[in-house]
Amino acid sequence: MIEHGFSDLYLWKMNTIRRTHKFRLRPTAEQEQQFRQFAGNARFVYNRLLAWSSETYKATGENTISRKLMCAKITQLKSEYDFLNHSHVHTLQSAADDLLSGYKRFFNKQGGYPRFKSKRHAKQSFRYKSGAKVAGDTVWLPKIGWVRFYRSVEQIGQIKTVTVSRCASGWYISLSCVEEIEPYSSVQQTVGVDLGLSHYATLSTGEKVDNPRHYRTAERKLRRLQRSLSRKQKGSANRAKARAKVARHHEKVANMRKDFQHKLTTRLVVENQAIGVESLHVKGMMRNRRLAKSIGDAGWSETLRQLQYKSEWHGRRLEAKDRFYPSSKTTNCCGAYLADLKLSDREITCPDCGQTWDRDINAALNLKPVAVGHTDT
Repeated sequence: MIEHGFSDLYLWKMNTIRRTHKFRLRPTAEQEQQFRQFAGNARFVYNRLLAWSSETYKATGENTISRKLMCAKITQLKSEYDFLNHSHVHTLQSAADDLLSGYKRFFNKQGGYPRFKSKRHAKQSFRYKSGAKVAGDTVWLPKIGWVRFYRSVEQIGQIKTVTVSRCASGWYISLSCVEEIEPYSSVQQTVGVDLGLSHYATLSTGEKVDNPRHYRTAERKLRRLQRSLSRKQKGSANRAKARAKVARHHEKVANMRKDFQHKLTTRLVVENQAIGVESLHVKGMMRNRRLAKSIGDAGWSETLRQLQYKSEWHGRRLEAKDRFYPSSKTTNCCGAYLADLKLSDREITCPDCGQTWDRDINAALNLKPVAVGHTDT
C-alpha cells in the first residue's frame, strides 16, 4: 500500500507487464439481451453459493469454502436450473471466484461478510477466463459471437481474462493482457511532488498544477438532476430515466478526473528519473467533515497508485516519505522546525536565515531529496 513506501518496487528491467484495456461495446439488441442474461445467471449462482455455504456451516459446521466444492455445486445447480446452461461455464465459475475472494477479505479483516447481490442495485458483469479473441474492431465472446467495439488502441497483447460489465453509458469490455513494454530512456531530472487542495500538485521546480475540482464544478447540475429524480414516482418509467441521467453525470465526472490523473502522472514519470512524494492517510483525512468532499474530489489515492505502477513499468523510482514527516513545517534551507504553523499560513519564514517560502513549494523541496539518492539506472 502507498502508506508503507515504495522501497521494494524498483525493478532494473521490467519488460513483461499485465495491462487492462477497456473499450465500449456496440452490441446488437439480441447480444445486449444475452449480456443481461449472462450477468443475471452469474449473480444467481453467486447468491446460491453464498446461501449454500452459510447454511451448510451453520447446520453442520462443515467448511465448504473451496473452489472444488463450489464448482461441484455449480454443476448441480445447472442440472436443477436449465437456464444456467445458456451461459458459458467460465461466467458461472467466476461467480465462485468472486465469492471466495470476498471470504478471503473477510477472514483477513479487510471487509465485511459477503452479502447477497441485488438484481436492481448490483453491477451487471460476467467474466471469461479464455476463449476470447480480437479481430479488427470486433471481439469474439464464447456463446455470444462476434461483438463490435470502439477500438482506441492498436496493439493488444495476449488476452488472459475478459470482463463484460454495464456502466451508466452502456456495456464495456475489459481485456486483461500480457504485454511487452520497454522502459523509458534514463534522464537526470528528479522532482518532489506535494499534493494539495488549493493546487492539486506543487512541484519542487516551482510549478503549480491547478486543481480542476471536477465534482465541485459539476455539482450544480447534479443537484438539479437529483431534484428532478426525487419528484418522480417510485417504480415509474420516468424515474428510471431520471436515475439513468444522474448515473451518467456521475460517470462523466469520474472519467474527467481519471483523464486528468493519467495525463499528470504520465508526464511526471516521463520527465523524471525519480519522484519523491509523501504517503497520505487519505481515509483518516476524510474524517474531516469540512474537507472530506474536496479530498474525495481530488482523488489523491488514485494519483499515487498510478505513479506507483507507471514508475514500476518504465524503470523509474518512486519514493514515499513517511506520512508523519513534517514536510510543510520544516524549512528546506536550514531545516528549522515551525511547530506553530497553521493550515491557513500559506507562506513561511525561516527563523534562522530569514528566507520566505511558499508553503507548498517548501514541502515539495523537502520531498525532492527523498528521490535524489535513487537516480542510478
